[in-house]
Amino acid sequence: MTPAAREPLRGEAAYRASRDEVAKRNDAARAAGAKRRAVKEAEAAEEAVREAKRETIAARKQHL
Repeated sequence: MTPAAREPLRGEAAYRASRDEVAKRNDAARAAGAKRRAVKEAEAAEEAVREAKRETIAARKQHL
């Protein structure tokens, strides 16, 4: 067995390991948030295009 497997980390090593785990979770959460935000922004952009097309069609009908 390795020394790390026999005893739990203590002191500075435990602190660094905990900090690294938190950093990994933060990175994963940040990436997931960025992905959700990108999807939401893409949907909003598509809706804006659809709305612009509807407005164009409505404006044409009013001028006829």
